[in-house]
Formats: sequence, structure tokens, C-alpha cells
Amino acid sequence: MPKKQTREFLSIEQALNYALEQLSENEILENTKREKVHFTRYANPKEGDRNISHLDSINIDVALMKKNKGHPLLDVHQAIMDKAIEGSNLKPDISRTLLNMGERLGKLMGVTEKAMQENSPGGASISKAEKEEIYKAIAEVEEKISTLKKALD
Repeated sequence: MPKKQTREFLSIEQALNYALEQLSENEILENTKREKVHFTRYANPKEGDRNISHLDSINIDVALMKKNKGHPLLDVHQAIMDKAIEGSNLKPDISRTLLNMGERLGKLMGVTEKAMQENSPGGASISKAEKEEIYKAIAEVEEKISTLKKALD
């Protein structure tokens, strides 16, 4: 089966726009205590001060994870950090990398197990959305394996 390309965000604005598409007004209000319109300003590159609070970004990712929609703000944050240290002599801590890999493997196992349950959206077979979640979890594991390989070089 060909490897599924997971959606990658290049900016916080793109990740936030995705989040705003996936969450209802009520879900955003319930998780952040702020109205959706508050966050649309942060997602618009033409606006001035667009710095979303760290706590709000965490709460939005948690709300998305509860809906099996990933954690785009965390992903883009990690990508920005990885790019910032790319090419430097800073090597990832091997112990930390292994812990992160274990976390990602656990997520992969959980997503796969949930998709295989009879009461899952796809029932006995795995639905398209469930496959996307599994592919995304696999990509996260592969990323951590790559980080471990770099740390060993």
C-alpha cells in the first residue's frame, strides 16, 4: 500500500486555520473560554498582533485530539524548532528521543486499536479517516526514528 502523505503545515496561521475549520464555535469557547472570532484574527497574516497564547494553542490542540483531528499547532511548533536548529552542532538528546519515540509508538498502537474496534466509525473495516490517522501516527514514529538516527551520527 502506498504511503499516505500527511498534511503538513508551514505556519502557525495555516495550522490555526485548520483548527478553526475542524472545531465549532461552541467547542472553541468550551476549551479556551474565548469566541472563535478571537482566533480568526491570529490566523490572518494581514492582521497586526497575531500572537496566540501558548495555553490557547494547547487547549485547541487538545480539543482537536479529542476529535481525532491531530495536533497541528504542536506539529508546526516542532517543525519550526527543528528548522531553527537544522545544520547546527546541537544533537537531540538520545534518552529524550527514545521517550518521544515510545510516546509516538503508543499513539500509533492506540489509534490502530481504536480503528479496529467494532464500534469504531468504520466498524469491522478501517474507514478512510481512520486510515489517515494511522498513516499520520506512522509518520510521527518515522520522524522520531530519523531523529534518533541523527543523534547517533
